[in-house]
Amino acid sequence: MSEIRQTATLFVSTLAISVLGLSLAAQAQNSPFAKKGKQAWETATQPAPTQQQPTQPAQYPYTTQPQPVPSGTYQPSGTLSGSSSQPVSNYTYTLPKSPAPTGYTSGSSAPVTSGGTPYPSTYSAQMPASSGTSYPAPAPTTAPAPAQPPKMGATYEYPTYNKRPALRTAPGGTSGAYYPGRTNQYPQNQAPQGTQYPQQAQTSYPAPRPQSRKRGWKDKLGLGNLAFLYEGYLKGGAAATQHDTRLDDGWGEDFILDGSVRGEVSAITQGGLEYGVSAELRGQYDKYRRGFGGRVGDCPFGVPECSGVTVDTNDFVLRGHTSRFYAAGENDAKEFEAQLESAHLFLRSSYGDVTIGRDDGAAYLFSLGAPSLLNVGASNNSVDYTGLDAVQTVNNASGFSEKITYTSPRLLGDQIGVGIQFGASYALDAEACGVDYCVRGNDKEPAGVLAPEIDDVMEFGVALDRKFDNGFSVEATATYARGSEQSTLDVFDDLQAFGLGLELGYMDWALGGSYLKSNNGLRDGDYEAMDVGLTWQPSKLGFTVGYGHAEDHNVGLTSDQAVAGVSYDWNDNFRLGAGVQYVNRDVAVNTAGVVAGENEDATSIFLEGRFTF
Repeated sequence: MSEIRQTATLFVSTLAISVLGLSLAAQAQNSPFAKKGKQAWETATQPAPTQQQPTQPAQYPYTTQPQPVPSGTYQPSGTLSGSSSQPVSNYTYTLPKSPAPTGYTSGSSAPVTSGGTPYPSTYSAQMPASSGTSYPAPAPTTAPAPAQPPKMGATYEYPTYNKRPALRTAPGGTSGAYYPGRTNQYPQNQAPQGTQYPQQAQTSYPAPRPQSRKRGWKDKLGLGNLAFLYEGYLKGGAAATQHDTRLDDGWGEDFILDGSVRGEVSAITQGGLEYGVSAELRGQYDKYRRGFGGRVGDCPFGVPECSGVTVDTNDFVLRGHTSRFYAAGENDAKEFEAQLESAHLFLRSSYGDVTIGRDDGAAYLFSLGAPSLLNVGASNNSVDYTGLDAVQTVNNASGFSEKITYTSPRLLGDQIGVGIQFGASYALDAEACGVDYCVRGNDKEPAGVLAPEIDDVMEFGVALDRKFDNGFSVEATATYARGSEQSTLDVFDDLQAFGLGLELGYMDWALGGSYLKSNNGLRDGDYEAMDVGLTWQPSKLGFTVGYGHAEDHNVGLTSDQAVAGVSYDWNDNFRLGAGVQYVNRDVAVNTAGVVAGENEDATSIFLEGRFTF
């Protein structure tokens, strides 16, 4: 009865959270943070706003005191023509091709001309008949105010290959990198207002000089221009799952919850630099996982064909660094996990971005997985209804360990037609525990399990992309990671891992795949994985299919898995999905000292929701 009560409680909690997500999604539409940018890693660069100079006022070549007027034609320059006979009542002026100065009234005489072009009668001049009369100077002129410059900020587009939502921004005119984009509204620069010029005897008015304001140290450091940004997501789902394994057989229900909140505060200097601090907290309920990996099969050390090592008379099975699988011992699955996955300082500029602290490494940031519109895919899953997921193609060599990372802006796109972006990172060690990927020290491993100790992790990544006018696009990535193994045991080796990714897009279609190969930090225990996926989203309705394959030679694992489903975007922040997840794998099992392969499979029919803010 207690299990039924717990199941009912979980189901009601999931339903309540889904209803709350619908309500919050409806309310979030008026927030600027609810807007969602396109999914592409190319960075859109907006030129910095320039100061618009006030318009030069029209030049009126009339003097304030004209010469005595004889008969004939009077020229604006003061040159007289004609005879010295009696003055006449009307005189014709040759006017400039601009509106007549204020103060000259419309008369009954014929329209005057300038260069043969007639002006409207309202601009014909009625001049006094006597000489020596002062003509009124043009009225005071107000220089037009410059147009307000655009707000600093644009839609910065970041790579699709980092699948977890994350926050990255860039000041106006500089580049950002790596994460799904959004429009960030920075404080608007205030253009100088129009200036009132006093009446002068001269007929032309010079453009005003730009007014300078003395800047204090707060302005120079950008402390008067702070940005507070936040984002996050909540994923939830329920599934009916049929298992066929030696430990579990038959149908059952499964529930998952996964949420994250990420925020940052930054200062933006007058020179376009942005610096600040960022943090992310994440939690997950998934009864089959403690991050990717875990125990598979049953192949203890000492049995032929099972890998392991003896240290100080103690026998250990080996856990691979990349796959995180091991073949015997205590199961380390944990239903709920919460971790601070990011806490770092950052500096962003037109020369690239630098982060120092707990954050993803360069190889992970530039990894490209198969496209999917669902929370559950054929690879790189953050949640798993079956508990048998074994395919990971992202190159996560150092997890969330403390590191320094540099990533360049997008380069050469305008010159050669192909955008290029690269990054590098260095971590002192790979020991850090996140929700999806947890690397603990050997003193925290389950009893009888030993893993390589990886330090000095160097990671590199590069991404290329090209977009064509016909709607076709290509993205390609390559990553490499290397780390030094410190235990000196013969069964371990320095870590080496490399990955490749490719995604093709056309209109509403996306087709992509990726590949990862790692030595797992072991002398003999390589891990290989690949995936391919296809999505089509012609409207709010979208469709996904995907396939993944993995092999882990350390534990004798071979896995194939697939997913197919449909999604519906209720709005920009809320997505509903439904589909089928299928996993089939072979694992090594010891029976009375004889190791043989055993088949495991599971099928889940699921409903899910995702709310982002």
